[in-house]
Amino acid sequence: MAAAEPQSDLSQRELVLAAALEVFSREGFEGATMRDIAAIAQCNHAMIRYYFKTKDNLWREAVRFLFERMERELALEETLTARLHAGDRDAFEEWLRRYVRYCAIHPDHSRIMVQASVRDDERLKWAVDTFIADQHSYVREALQALMDKGALPKHATLHVGYIIVAACQMLFTLAPEVRRLHGVEITEEVIERHADAVVSLILR
Repeated sequence: MAAAEPQSDLSQRELVLAAALEVFSREGFEGATMRDIAAIAQCNHAMIRYYFKTKDNLWREAVRFLFERMERELALEETLTARLHAGDRDAFEEWLRRYVRYCAIHPDHSRIMVQASVRDDERLKWAVDTFIADQHSYVREALQALMDKGALPKHATLHVGYIIVAACQMLFTLAPEVRRLHGVEITEEVIERHADAVVSLILR
C-alpha cells in the first residue's frame, strides 16, 4: 500500500484522529468503538473520552482533521492557483496528479464520506455546510474556466466534477477488491500509472 503520513510526525491528538478516520471509514459510525480507535492510536481509550467526550464529537473532529489535511496536501502555489482558475490546462494536470496521489495515500477520505452519504444524517449536513460546499464551489469555478478555454468538454460542472472525483478515487477506495480481483497492490508505480490514465482520459 502507499505509505501513510509518518507516525513520528504526528502529535498524539493527530494520531488519535488518524486512527479514528481509519476505524470510522472501515466500520461506519455505528460500528466504530473508542477501544478500537485507542488500540490503533496506541493510547488509553479513557484518554480519548476525556478529550473528545463523545463518539459524535470525535467523528466531527476527525473529519475536520481530514479536510484540513486535504487542503494542506492539495494546496497549489499562488501562481499555479491563478493559472488553474484562468483555465490553464497544465495547472489542472498538476492538480489532478496531486489529487490522485492524495486519494491513494488517504483512501479513508472517500470511504468515510461515502459512509456519511449513505446515512444522510446530521453529520453529513455538518460536513457539507462546514467544508464540502466551499470546496465544490472552488472546483466548479476552475472546471468552468477550463471548459471556457476548451481544455474540458462542455457539460454541467456537477457531472464533470463527480466524474473526475470517481476517476481519481475509485481504484484506491476499492483497493481490497482490486487486490483480490487483479492481484494488484497500491504501489508508487500503480499511483503514477493511474495518474497518467486519469490525465490522458480527462485531458485528451
